[in-house]
Amino acid sequence: MLNDFKKWLGNEKKDPTLFDIIMYGSSVKGKTLPEDIDLLVIFREGSLKERLQKLQELKKKIKTDKKIDIKSILWEELFDPTFFARTGVLLEGISIFDGKTIAQKLGFQGNVLFVYSLKEKTHTQKVKFNYVLSGRNGAGMVKKLDGKHLAPGVIMIPIRHALEFEDVLKLHDIRYQRFQVLVAT
Repeated sequence: MLNDFKKWLGNEKKDPTLFDIIMYGSSVKGKTLPEDIDLLVIFREGSLKERLQKLQELKKKIKTDKKIDIKSILWEELFDPTFFARTGVLLEGISIFDGKTIAQKLGFQGNVLFVYSLKEKTHTQKVKFNYVLSGRNGAGMVKKLDGKHLAPGVIMIPIRHALEFEDVLKLHDIRYQRFQVLVAT
């Protein structure tokens, strides 16, 4: 999907008023059938009228049957606490121009910190689950998903694999909390 958008909108990189066009939301979280595609056009400059006109031009270039939700902001508004999609864009947003996440462009990596508890599990269930995480005769889920064991009951997984890891926790009926974090690279 990202490659299609690169074909349709890649030449916009030459526009000096644009910083980037970002895809975010369910379409980049790994959801197999996203209901819509969320795009954020980040402008370096331009009046509201000029930006709205540019959005109309961009919409005409997109050739898809999916519903497109396209928004625009100025670069400095990206960091404003009142910008409702800020967290999703910073943690998950992927540039249509170069395929990098916004976090990477800013020197960070988007991750999800999973804090889980095995207190309610039997000894056998705990051992089995630890084999799932760390592996027995091969790589466990943490390694396969490029994650890191930070402490007992605390695992950090790159955001691109977070839904997959969450499915593992649910499959084994593990109680957990999740926290989205940016980590400096």
